[in-house]
Amino acid sequence: MYQTIGDAEFRKRLKNGFDGDTPKAYFFYGEEDYLKRSLLSETLEKLSGGDPMDRVSIDQASYSLSALEDAIYSPPLFAALKPVAVSLAPDDLKPAEIGDLCALLSGIGSDSLSVAVLSIPSGGFDPGLPKRPSALFKKLAEAAVPVLFEHATGARLNGWVGRHFNERGVVAPAPVCAYTVYYCGSDMFRLASEIDKIAFFVKAAGRHEATEEDVRTAGCRSEEFDSFALANAILSSDYPRALGILGYLRGNKVEPARIMAEITRVFCDMAAVSVCRRAGMTPEQISKETGIKPYPLSRYIKAVGGVSDSSLSRAIRLAAVADSGVKGYSRDYVPIEQFICSL
Repeated sequence: MYQTIGDAEFRKRLKNGFDGDTPKAYFFYGEEDYLKRSLLSETLEKLSGGDPMDRVSIDQASYSLSALEDAIYSPPLFAALKPVAVSLAPDDLKPAEIGDLCALLSGIGSDSLSVAVLSIPSGGFDPGLPKRPSALFKKLAEAAVPVLFEHATGARLNGWVGRHFNERGVVAPAPVCAYTVYYCGSDMFRLASEIDKIAFFVKAAGRHEATEEDVRTAGCRSEEFDSFALANAILSSDYPRALGILGYLRGNKVEPARIMAEITRVFCDMAAVSVCRRAGMTPEQISKETGIKPYPLSRYIKAVGGVSDSSLSRAIRLAAVADSGVKGYSRDYVPIEQFICSL
């Protein structure tokens, strides 16, 4: 039986060098892609001792089973362990290819000289719910240890903002960190860029402590353009806003399949929340039953208040059609645009 761990536990294993009977095959999944990328880079750097000869990175374009097998079973030249990172979405693989990948990962024993990490982008596959994992999640979890990267919010995100400011030589008090998230948005990729800019502005002014005024002056205000915002605009029949958000995602080259996977997940989560609310369950009970964390749950509860169950059901049915479209006959954004305009 699999046991999901968090990124903090993986960091602990990385610090200890994966000694003893510690597993050496993992897969990263969840919503926080910034932390995945950061920890993957840290893993490659630390285990290889900074030597590019003792680390391997494989992406979707360069992936093949034979290339991954060669990387895993060829011994390190100088380091004690060789990190092998694979960044791809299982939804882009055929069932037979997924089976071969899982078979290879499951063959990596604790005595292996390689540590393999499969990093899956947000929306790269449907993991299901904690109490009801999908068939694909179960298959992956039998082959490698699942490492969950939850969307960073609240105190954790604010703390990360403070540390990022500190790394740039600037002190940011807790209220300023919280304001930075409020003003610049919660996307960690965007936040990292905005913090760099704000910190440079503060230091250029001959100071070492950021203020809310610095955030307003040097930072860019951001409206959150995420899968929830898009799904909510679709359900509200706000076509201009929905198409505008889609245009933003398209401009940032977010894959159509990933967009539809995330929209469908949001719709299904909202449907589950709606059922639980009609049953008279409290937010705490809903979170425990569905596995949805408090932050997204609060947004879902507010959203489903003005949406009928029939509208949600219809949206899920049409989303399935659009999802098939972006994965099949048309790997572009047209099926999503048609889906938005059909509701």
